[in-house]
Amino acid sequence: MGLAMESLADLLFPRQCSHCDTWDVDWLCPSCSSQISFIQSETAHQLKSCSGVRALTQYSGIVKEVLHRTKYEDQPWRLIRFTSAVIENEPDTTWLNEIDLIVPMPGDPWRTWKRGFNPARIIGSEIARATKRPLAHPRWFTRTGSKPQQALSMDERSKRYQENVFRLNKRYFGVEDGAKCLLVDDVATTGATLRAAADALVASGLNVELLVLSIGL
Repeated sequence: MGLAMESLADLLFPRQCSHCDTWDVDWLCPSCSSQISFIQSETAHQLKSCSGVRALTQYSGIVKEVLHRTKYEDQPWRLIRFTSAVIENEPDTTWLNEIDLIVPMPGDPWRTWKRGFNPARIIGSEIARATKRPLAHPRWFTRTGSKPQQALSMDERSKRYQENVFRLNKRYFGVEDGAKCLLVDDVATTGATLRAAADALVASGLNVELLVLSIGL
């Protein structure tokens, strides 16, 4: 019955590729999918300012285009579809069963208000939906404003965590000390912001795993 309903839904509401808009049965058409460098999330990577970073794709080509159109052309639906397709492509997500709470990287307040959405929260929501893990309330973990990432040099990005002030408000979600959180972001290059956010969570008595949709290697 479930497969029949799913097939009927695909027939009535066909999907479009999240990149090229081709009508297909998946959110990524075979042509676009073949051009993406997928990464198994069970592998942890070392970045300039942060270690232990898991990733789902490499930050290049189509991935960069989808993220750019999401952020700067006001098309968040592309990231929803793309993240869903990438998660479906991931061969092993059993390690996520140990996660107690999925925590999207807090967005800069001004940019989040101007866009109307936080890309990291879109990604975190899709991961939570696919894995049936709880998602942190948007006010549970927040941050103050900071300089735009694009305006900083690589060295400045590495030091940027000193400017970022992350705040944890546990009253929005009853997480006990020692709980394992999955900190999720869209892109990691130096890993400086990931490190700062993770340090804030660890300082509050939580264990942290790091996962990004895309990583610059």
